[in-house]
Formats: sequence, structure tokens, C-alpha cells
Amino acid sequence: MIVAIGLFLPSPLAVSADAAAPPPAGMTQQQYDDLVKAVGQSVVQTLTEKGLVAAPASPTSATPARNEEQLLAERIRTTVDAIPTVLGGYSEVGGELALLPERLDRTSAGGRGPWGFLGLLALMTALAVLADRGMARLTRAKRNAVVQRFSAEGGLWRVAGIAILDACALLALWAVAQFSLGSLFARAGFQTQVAAIVLEGLVTWRAFWLLFRIYLRPELPAMRLAPVSDGNARHILRLLVFCVLVGVLGRSWIGLLASPAAISAAILTNSFVEIAIFIVVLFSLRGAMASWLLGLIDPESRQRVGIRVALAQHWHWIVLPILILLGLGRIYDAVSDQFAFPFGAILTLNILIGLLFAETLWSFILRQHRAAVLAASGKATPGRLLPFLVRAVRATMWVVAAAVLVRTWAVDVLNLVDEQAWSQFSRAWTTTVVTALLAYFAWEAVHFATERRRDRPRAGVTGPESETGPTSVGATRLETLAPILRLMLGIIIIITAALTILESLGVSITPVIAGASIFGLAISFGSQTLVHDIVSGLFYLADDAFRVGEYIDVGKAKGTVEGFTLRSIRMRHQNGQIHTIPFGQLGQITNFSRDWSTLKFNLRLVRETDLDKLRKVTKKIGLAMMEDPQFKNDFLEPLKFQGIAEVADTATVMRFKMTVRPVRPTYVQREAMKRLISGFKEAGIEFAGAGYVLPTVATPTPTPAPAPAAAMPATR
Repeated sequence: MIVAIGLFLPSPLAVSADAAAPPPAGMTQQQYDDLVKAVGQSVVQTLTEKGLVAAPASPTSATPARNEEQLLAERIRTTVDAIPTVLGGYSEVGGELALLPERLDRTSAGGRGPWGFLGLLALMTALAVLADRGMARLTRAKRNAVVQRFSAEGGLWRVAGIAILDACALLALWAVAQFSLGSLFARAGFQTQVAAIVLEGLVTWRAFWLLFRIYLRPELPAMRLAPVSDGNARHILRLLVFCVLVGVLGRSWIGLLASPAAISAAILTNSFVEIAIFIVVLFSLRGAMASWLLGLIDPESRQRVGIRVALAQHWHWIVLPILILLGLGRIYDAVSDQFAFPFGAILTLNILIGLLFAETLWSFILRQHRAAVLAASGKATPGRLLPFLVRAVRATMWVVAAAVLVRTWAVDVLNLVDEQAWSQFSRAWTTTVVTALLAYFAWEAVHFATERRRDRPRAGVTGPESETGPTSVGATRLETLAPILRLMLGIIIIITAALTILESLGVSITPVIAGASIFGLAISFGSQTLVHDIVSGLFYLADDAFRVGEYIDVGKAKGTVEGFTLRSIRMRHQNGQIHTIPFGQLGQITNFSRDWSTLKFNLRLVRETDLDKLRKVTKKIGLAMMEDPQFKNDFLEPLKFQGIAEVADTATVMRFKMTVRPVRPTYVQREAMKRLISGFKEAGIEFAGAGYVLPTVATPTPTPAPAPAAAMPATR
């Protein structure tokens, strides 16, 4: 980042090293060189068509290309021979700077003198700065209001709104600079060039300052895109703005020079001075930038020491060699006319900086979205759609960046292949890369569509035996088929992408398809049990015999379905055991969790029970359970008295009935029986006992016999 924003900061008026004289007024050196080249080619073509000059030799008649070693040796010799010329250019630098007042004097042409020009330039520069500050002051109230709303409600669009309000100040400064260059300093020769260097340099510095401020926001931590602390944000912002200022000043004084030797000497000086400054800044930023890079890594991955964590912590040792190489490239630029290496290095660093800023932006968007979801639903999951879109955009971004870098270094910098060979090579590899990218998008879309929306079954007691607390609801049929669909579609995507890539690379896919067919046939004959299990599983899933989260009984085992593969099903028993059974061994399946469950149970009451009272008490208890928040979601039909099931010798067997959801029917039945026992006790309804009472018959009490009379006395 430091190198790209400073050492190789693009300047709109940078003067080419091979220019012999300054361009005409209102035209840059590059435009002037292109115009001269186009005019020369047009003249040569016209003279050739009229037969006045001989046509250039065809490429086939050219001499054979020289050895690469000879070309390299000649290039090195030319560079070494140019070193004294470049060093001698230092004597011209002083002369060029001493002639600045004379070059700025336009009085002979009816223009301004040097002091009048410098005074007007200073005035317009001050007006541009005042326009910047004035626009910032005008938008301050609106900016503060948006900041307060963001602190209270959040919203990514408010972050963009603050950035737009901050950019209004830059727009005002740019408008004043463009007005000055287009009206006050137009067609004024060297004065136009100097005014453009100053004003456009100011705009460039202000634009980079705004970009860094948007990402760092030292005064607004909530809107800070970069995951760094307040102190690190201020430290990074100060040093990056300083690097931009050094780069702008370095480019500006080169634009004041005219002779090629002086320009080469200035470039050589900038290379040493700026490299030294940026190395110091690099090590000053190593801790702050490491925290930035570590903040872009997922918290789970950050706990593990991996390659990404190591690269984030030691990033400066990776940038330092690149910085030194770029400095050497600029030195080579100063002593030769080869500009390919600096161009490739500048493009590489610009792409890396762009990737860093883009990754920071995606990370901030996901963090804000996760915070919004957490505040709305209490869940820390960031959803599924936005991460899917971010991954797709991120993959596209990295693939395009890699393609641009490979093309730049292979063709423009290292000259490994020419344009024609690259066009043929790129057609095949473009198809390969696009196919791989589309395959990745397809896999992400499949994963997005088949990902489970709801929670998986919890560990512990599940199924009919589950009691208090919410239990996981069985998955839908699509969610049950999602793992199989994901696996099958993934295989199809991989095979299709592989065949397409092989064909684009010129590999015949007919033998591959034939070999795969023979291999599949051999597997089908040699693994009949496996094929039987897979086919049985497909038919079970097609019949919708069970779903994830449902409680089933397969004869050999019973439990809650936690998942399955192509070959087997995995069930968890209510005691915690996990059963893994191949589909071919399932047989009959009893599903306890589908749609509804009707519960019927009997109670033994005394034979003298009042049926009307029993019916009213049962109805009251059933309505109370349906209104209870703990059970109202379980009932489909209330508890009711169905009638007399049996008349026994000592009791009347009463039948009760209710219809509930098949989530925890056993627990609901136990709760209903507990409430019935309590209600019957309060209503005076008695349960029949288990003993047998013999019936008794009433008999008359016997009357005692009267006492015999006293003996009569004897007669005379």
C-alpha cells in the first residue's frame, strides 16, 4: 500500500524521460509523443502507397532473432553505459530550477509575469481549500444527524451517505481546480503545466486522504470499515497521508524539469529518498496493519495458527522485498528506457491494495448484517443470502485479479509469451477459469438451497418420551432430502466441470467417459450389498417414510432420526445411544411423529359414578389444558370423555380421548391423567378399589322360649 500510494503515485503531468523538449501548451508529453508517432506512420504509409519509398521488409525476410543471452548482455551494457549520463544530469537539475522564473515569464507574449502567476496560483489554491472547508461546514449538520441515526438504528446506507457527504467537499475542491485550469491558466505554456502540477497534486492528495478516512474513521468507531482500534486508526491514517504527500511532492518536482538527463537524475533521487522513507513507515505500521489483517479473518479461524494468521502477522516481511525490488526497478527506469517492470509492479500493488480494501468492505458489511440480525432475532448467525452473495462476488474478484496479474507479468513484463500465443493460450484457460468459477457458483447455490433452516435435534430425551421444554420440530421433506440432493448435485457439478475443463484444454473426454462407465459397472457387480442399500434408501426417501427429527421404530431399534447418508440412517435413542443401520436392513418402519397422534386411555371408577358430572369435569380439564401456554401448541382436539368401555364386577371402566401433535404425546398424556386424578378428587368421584366385597343377606333374630311354670302344690 505504501509503495503504490507514494513511490508510484500516478501524476497527470509526469514528463517522459525520453522527451527532448516540453510539449505545446495544453498538451501533455504523452499526448505529444502519440501525435508525433501517428503523424510519422501516416506519412510513411502515404509515401509507400505512392511508390516514393520502398516498402518495409516482411517479417519472414527479417534476420533470425538473436540469442536471449546476447540480448540480455547488450541490455546490461547499455544500462551501465547510461549511468554516467544519468549522474551527469545532476548538474542540469540546478540549471533547470534556476531557469524556472524565466520559463514562467509570459510578459513577452502578453501574459503574466512569474510573480503575478505565482500570486494568482496561490490565491486559487487558497480558494480551493476554502471551498473544501466551506462545503464540509455546510454538510456538517446533516452529517451529524446521519451519524446519530446510525448510532441508534444502524444501516449500511447511512455509512454510504456519510461517505457521499464527505466527498462533497472533495468535489468542491476539484471544481475550483478545474475552473482555474480551464479559464485562468489555459493556453499559458509552462504556467499551465505548473498550475496543473500544483492543483491536481492537491486534488490527488485530498482524494487519497478521503479514501483512507472513510476506511479508518478515527472519530467514528461505529462507522469504521477497517477492524482496528482508535489508536491504530489514527496512526495508520497519519502515516498513509504522509506517504501520499511524499509521493505527490516527488512527482511534482520531476514535472518542473525538461531535459531527459535532469529528469533521470530526479527519478534516481526519488528512488533512494522515497524507498528509505517508506521502509521506515513500513516497520512503523507493522503492528497496526497486522491487527487490520487479523480482523479480516474469521474469529474461529483466528484461534488456530494457520497460513492466513501467519501472513497477517508477518506481512511486512512480504512487502519489504517487493518494496526493494520496486525501488531497483525505478532506478533501472532512471538509467534506461525500459518501463515494463515498473508498470507491472505498480499494477500488482494497485490490485493488492484494491483487494485489501474490498475484503475490508465485505468484512464490514457482514459484521453490520450480523449485528442487525442479532438485534432483531437474538441470533448471532448472519443469515444465508448475504454471505452467499459476498462469497460469489469475492470469488469473482479474486479470479479476475489473478487473470490480470498473470497476463501482465507473462506478456508485458517477463515476455514469456507474445500476444498471439497468449491469445491462443488465454482462450483455453479463460474457458477453464470461467467453468471453474461457474461450478463454484453452482455449488454455492446448491448449498444455499439445501442448507437446513431450522435447528437440528437436541441432545437428550427426544421423541414421545420427551417432556418439558421445547423440542425440535421434524424437518420438511425437502430438508430431509437436502443432504442427498446436495451430494448428488455436487457430484454432477464436479463431473460436468471436469469434463468441460478437460475438453477446453484439448484432452479427449471419450476415453474418460468410457473408462468411468466400465468402472461403474464393475462397482455395481462387486458391491451388490452397497447398491442394495443405496437403492433401498432412495425408495424410502421417495416414499417419505421418515424425515430428520422424527421418532421412528424400525424393529431392531427406535429413536429420533438425526441424519443419513446414501447407505445408512443414523438414529438417536431417547437414552442417548446412536444407531446406524443400513437402509437394506430397515424393513418395516413405524413413524410416531407424522401429522397427529390420538391418545386413548382407560380409568376404573366406582359403579355408582355420575356420568354427567364425569363428563363436565373432564371437559373442564381439557379446556384448561388447551389454554395452558405450556400445552396449547400440543393439542389438536381437547381431552374428552368418550364413554363406558367396560362394566366390570366391581368398577366401571371409562375411556378418555385426545388428539395431540406427535412431538411429546406421552408427556401430555401423563399430565392429563394427573389433572384428572386431582379433578376427580375435588368433584367427589371415586376410583374403584382392587378388592372384592361379598354381598350380605339379612336373617330374622330367633325369639327365646318362655320359662316353665312352678309346680302345683299337692292336693289333699
